[in-house]
Amino acid sequence: MSRNNLSARGLVRRYGGLTAVEDVNMDVPSGQITGLIGPNGAGKSTLFSLLTGVEQPDEGKVLLGQRNITRMSPDARSRRGLVQTFQVPSLFPSLTVADNLLVAAENRRRDYAGDLLGFRARGRTGALQIVDDVLASLQLEDIRESIAGTLPTGALRLVEFARALCARPDVLLLDEPASGLDAAETERFSALVRRIADDGVAILLVDHDVDLVFKVVDRVYAMVGGRVVAEGAPAAVRADPTVQSVYLAQGPLTSKNTGASPAGGPSGGGPPADSPPTGGPPAVAVSSGELR
Repeated sequence: MSRNNLSARGLVRRYGGLTAVEDVNMDVPSGQITGLIGPNGAGKSTLFSLLTGVEQPDEGKVLLGQRNITRMSPDARSRRGLVQTFQVPSLFPSLTVADNLLVAAENRRRDYAGDLLGFRARGRTGALQIVDDVLASLQLEDIRESIAGTLPTGALRLVEFARALCARPDVLLLDEPASGLDAAETERFSALVRRIADDGVAILLVDHDVDLVFKVVDRVYAMVGGRVVAEGAPAAVRADPTVQSVYLAQGPLTSKNTGASPAGGPSGGGPPADSPPTGGPPAVAVSSGELR
């Protein structure tokens, strides 16, 4: 299936005298998983907001395939196939799992016959069939009629992921998707993400779980102080001297002493918490199992 790539060209975002994102170029190709890492203050949150349409760049553009979507709203981008999951699951708490998924399936443009994970839309606009097949693919049939607000964190994460799939994405942006998952759920999630990418979907993954990021991605971008300082294959980025100097607290760059901070959206009119601080290099503090 032919799908759209997501590209950023020369993105710049300023908040007064603070440059949160500076001349960022990025490609998220169809059929691949692209990772984004960086310490707190790197600009990941702002970049995510520019890609999803929550924020508008001061310079540069965002492309979905050949279409310039820079000035499109988040909803318009979603209808054109750019779908995201959220760091805090944004489900309707009073609806069942199935109804939450149905909202997403019906919101996507109706002329799209999705076949993610090998299933095809058919009958009743295909929405109910899509919900059934996504639930089956993620092994969530047993909570189909559960009220979303009663579910534990791990289950909520998987339902949020299922809802994104029901929107039949061309490009899928995953914001801390493994947070709250246990080891078995994380392993299942990793396999599903790879399966979806193999189906042709372009995936951008931001997660504090460094093991997960380097295990599943095909390519990684590392941000520091609003700039991309390294990009390439996971092993090359892990060994990059700039990345090492930023992430190292002790020993080599591993999941035991590093982690990428969350890429949540901005709050209010100011820069997101992930924006680089003014005056001097980004603040980096490492504690056991986490980089902030």
